[in-house]
Amino acid sequence: MGMTMGKRVAAMAIIGASLFAASPAFAGNMFASKNGSEAWSYGTNGQVAVKDVKADSREVYAEYDRLYSNDHELRNSGGAGSTVYGPMNTNSPVTRLKACVAINLQPDECSGWSYR
Repeated sequence: MGMTMGKRVAAMAIIGASLFAASPAFAGNMFASKNGSEAWSYGTNGQVAVKDVKADSREVYAEYDRLYSNDHELRNSGGAGSTVYGPMNTNSPVTRLKACVAINLQPDECSGWSYR
């Protein structure tokens, strides 16, 4: 049973469903979505992820701020279905993020900010 539960918890963490596990009181889940781009930071907010959910040949990215540093960007050019994870840093947790789509020769489309 231990092995099965471990695999289940790992799988849940990979798909971003960390609501399954109890989180410390200071933690918060953030999620943002815009026209094929999904960005999130769950649990302790140590890491940002950005997923391309639309087969439109457009790069997606997340913009985010951390407790001790601002103006970060995590780009995903892997195509539809791909997810990119940023660096883990629980000492400077993510405080806000938004999902964006890169559009050539036009302003990029971004969601509103999601806060923890």
